[in-house]
Amino acid sequence: MGDASGRKRIDPADIKIALNDILQSETFARSERSRELLKYIVERDLDGEADRLKGFAIALDVFDREDNFDPSTDAVVRVQAGRLRDLLDTYYAGEGSGVAVRITIPRGTYVPVYDAVVQAPAPDAGADAGVPEFPAGSGVGGSAGPPGKQAGAAEQMAPSADQILTNRDFDRMFYVNMRLFWSALTVVVIMLTGILVLLINNSVADNQLKVEQQALAAMLKARGFSASEALPSVALSSDVKGGMRTAFEDAIPRFGSVVYRNDAAVTLDHPLADFFIHAVQSGKNSFNIQLYHRASGILIGTDQIPAYLSGRRLDDNVARIMSRFLPVGGSIYAFLESDNRLNPLTRCLVLASAYFNDQNAERHHAAYRCHESLIEAGITSALSYADLASLTVETVTDKYDYPLDAKLSDAVVRARRAVELAPNSALTHRALGRALLVSGERRAALDQMREAFSLNRYDLGIAASYGNTLVAVGDFEPALGVLERAAKAAPVHPTWWDYGLFVAAFQTGRNDLVAVSSRNLVGHDRAHYCAARLIAAYLEGNKELQLRMLSDMQSRDNVFVRDPLAFYEKIMPRAAAQKLVSALSEAGMKVPSVHEG
Repeated sequence: MGDASGRKRIDPADIKIALNDILQSETFARSERSRELLKYIVERDLDGEADRLKGFAIALDVFDREDNFDPSTDAVVRVQAGRLRDLLDTYYAGEGSGVAVRITIPRGTYVPVYDAVVQAPAPDAGADAGVPEFPAGSGVGGSAGPPGKQAGAAEQMAPSADQILTNRDFDRMFYVNMRLFWSALTVVVIMLTGILVLLINNSVADNQLKVEQQALAAMLKARGFSASEALPSVALSSDVKGGMRTAFEDAIPRFGSVVYRNDAAVTLDHPLADFFIHAVQSGKNSFNIQLYHRASGILIGTDQIPAYLSGRRLDDNVARIMSRFLPVGGSIYAFLESDNRLNPLTRCLVLASAYFNDQNAERHHAAYRCHESLIEAGITSALSYADLASLTVETVTDKYDYPLDAKLSDAVVRARRAVELAPNSALTHRALGRALLVSGERRAALDQMREAFSLNRYDLGIAASYGNTLVAVGDFEPALGVLERAAKAAPVHPTWWDYGLFVAAFQTGRNDLVAVSSRNLVGHDRAHYCAARLIAAYLEGNKELQLRMLSDMQSRDNVFVRDPLAFYEKIMPRAAAQKLVSALSEAGMKVPSVHEG
């Protein structure tokens, strides 16, 4: 238990503190699956179950795979473990740089390793650094005065024996100072070399990207294809039958991140789709839905669907499965990324998705430049314009330095271009809705989000965006229905879905859903999430949790705590914002006076 995982001589309590710090960090805030995986791995190890940390067990316990899961063909655990390792590297390079205990997952294993980080002691100002001290009045480094003056006092002014600098002392000083000089010079050279290598690598990578994009543009033009032909294609096998086939055929073309290949699309140029969906009978009452990569034969995703479903229940199950398999960030794109099968267009889409899952300036710049280069190469993709619109919004709201002088109006223009190129794409209408919402045009944003939702009711991410836009305009009843369905259909989903559901439930008096949604915010340190838990605890009469959350909120000093009304007004109408602030006050939180507008 201890030695195998590298926990030797490290207190398990310190490991738990380190784990909790990671789970509540900004680095991991947008990576729900990585948090779940890390929490599972560390807790199993601390419980003495390191021998259970194999791909098969992780797939069953964390990713809801079935007993017939084959880790040699289904890449889900390997892909998610790789993402977890990358996030840990990012965390320790930034906000986790000063931790006392470091948790790592070495490649080739899922068993964690713990290292106690020894902080370098601060240098003692009075310690002997190897350079002799010069006593006051010794004359070293100062003026000796006019020659010959006070010559008779030479004996009185002579230093004592222990103050005389011998040749050996000067040699020692010279050696130490030269050693410091060459050490500093070496550091400077290494830094300059690193910067030069980085610039060269970035230039090479950028040039390589442009070459690939230009080649793709030439190929598409020669064949008379649109940019969508560069997207991964999906087909249904013959064992997908009846109402289930009808539902899948309705769902797949709506996502826009893949191309659906039906029988009519099988031509000499497109003999088969890149991916196939199979339906395998699993007992009498269910089907195992399997997603295969055709060329390699690798199973990259599985899910269960009950037999004999129809109507809304069938649609919800298809929505859950397709929302896992098809979007950028889903099973298909994760496989393409992990297996180095991305082309210039899908690479840009993955970069943008990676940024929105884990936001920082470096990822933002990489995604933006990638899509810009695509357009410069002549690849006119509606998805590129949609991503650029959303990334431009982020430039303005998060104050990134690229592109310079970006404006929200630029985002709206790009999103409108995306809609022109693909008017039946839910993704382009969502991008325009986002740009309009942040620009303050809430009703116009709602129109676009409603259109996106009508174009693809199977994409639960689109549904959640629509629900949150309904919250923004104060239409809480329909928001509640949309967000509740999305959260129930997708057991694993981003935390912002739960917060939107909390607001809608609170505003409509659904205290049961207030409680449920607030519990899903546990482990997230954002002030408005903690405020939601405080309100829920007050409404439930949970005094212990109420006092704990109250103490937590009162110990903070941030924008939300100083003026919660101003925060809420940015995401919902004033009357709804006042209602939340009043609830915080009733729960015991000291808030500024709420003035009627």
